[in-house]
Amino acid sequence: MTIDQELLRGLYWNRGVRAALLDGLEVTGSDNHERSRQFLQEPPDVQSRREDLSKRLERLRLAKRELQSLF
Repeated sequence: MTIDQELLRGLYWNRGVRAALLDGLEVTGSDNHERSRQFLQEPPDVQSRREDLSKRLERLRLAKRELQSLF
């Protein structure tokens, strides 16, 4: 993979990488909290999978406690 040096130079020397990222992601405006929240929000399929796995883990822990109580 080749990094475009002209692009990097432009980002660094003209505005700085940090400023370019903040402006590009549009997280510096008046609705910055909402925009940031949207970036951090998990996709619905990931959220659903996480909930399913958490329920499964809880059932496994319960089964383990029940088995331990038998022996």
